[in-house]
Amino acid sequence: MIALPLWWGGAPARLKGLFDRALLPGRAFDPRKPLWSGLPTPLMGGRSARILLTSDTPNWAFGLLYSWAFRNQMQRQVLGFVGIKPTRMTNFAIARQAGPEKIAVWLDTARGLGRRAR
Repeated sequence: MIALPLWWGGAPARLKGLFDRALLPGRAFDPRKPLWSGLPTPLMGGRSARILLTSDTPNWAFGLLYSWAFRNQMQRQVLGFVGIKPTRMTNFAIARQAGPEKIAVWLDTARGLGRRAR
C-alpha cells in the first residue's frame, strides 16, 4: 500500500526517487530476458498494490480532463512494468475542502482497505 498526495499531476519526487532506487534491473525486472514485445521480463509478479491518493482533483476530472494519466502511469509504466498487478487506486478528494468529518471518513476507509490487504 502506497499513500501519497498528488503533486502537480504526479507522484512526489521522493516517491519517484524511491522507485528509482528500489525497482532496479536484476531485482524488479530483467532486461537480459526480453518478452516477445521487447520489454524486459518483470520479476515482481504475484504481488498487488493499493494506492491511497489525496488530491484536489475530483474523481470525475481524472478521466474526463486527464484520461486517467496518473493511474495509467502507476499501473502500467511503474508497478505493472515490474509485474505488480493489479494496482488499485482510491482517491480522497477534494483535500483542500475536507473538514474533520470528511477526513474521519477517509481514515476509516483507509483502515478498512488496510485490514483487507492483510
